[in-house]
Amino acid sequence: MSEVLEVKKRDLLGKLNNSRLRRAGKLPAVLYGHGKECLSLEISAENLKTSLRHGAKLVQLKGAAEGQALLQDIQWDTFQQHVLHVDLLRVEAQDRVKVEVDLQLRGEAPGEHEGGVVEHLVHFLEIETDPGHIPEHLHVNINHLHLGGELRVADIEDLPEGALVLGEPDMILVQCVEPTVVPEEDELAGSGAEPEIIGRKDDDEEKAEE
Repeated sequence: MSEVLEVKKRDLLGKLNNSRLRRAGKLPAVLYGHGKECLSLEISAENLKTSLRHGAKLVQLKGAAEGQALLQDIQWDTFQQHVLHVDLLRVEAQDRVKVEVDLQLRGEAPGEHEGGVVEHLVHFLEIETDPGHIPEHLHVNINHLHLGGELRVADIEDLPEGALVLGEPDMILVQCVEPTVVPEEDELAGSGAEPEIIGRKDDDEEKAEE
């Protein structure tokens, strides 16, 4: 079920008015798509925060606009703490949309007990699907990941039917490898190799010059 996002028409535009809006606990937004009129809207910052906390990517609009919309683009401040502006894209049930979904690991890799380290290489995937089947997360199960093993796109266990992962179809998502050993300073110091001093003459050269 989509999160409900209440929207109101925004008549006063511009940076100054947008700043006033944010101080009042609201956010400027625009709604576009499907060849319809682009609308300037305002939404509750708290309402949006709740939707984002629930992992929503698709919202049900209520108020000055109706229907479903994709949270197409969210502009944050420099420190990624506060939302500044939201772009909403109208969608219909038959549409195909592109969204970014985070990839999570499930289980425990036996390769860790074999001396390996699990490397989670890809944390987010872009997928194409219909609006009614946008997942909150995607998962790969690492219960059978042994040392030297790899998990790829085909190993995603809950990709919605009809959804397509964009990018390299054979990309490695997770792997279990031997840990990288970094030589300690004592080992480097005790290697026994004497550093060469550029410009130092050997004994034969010194005797020849005397």
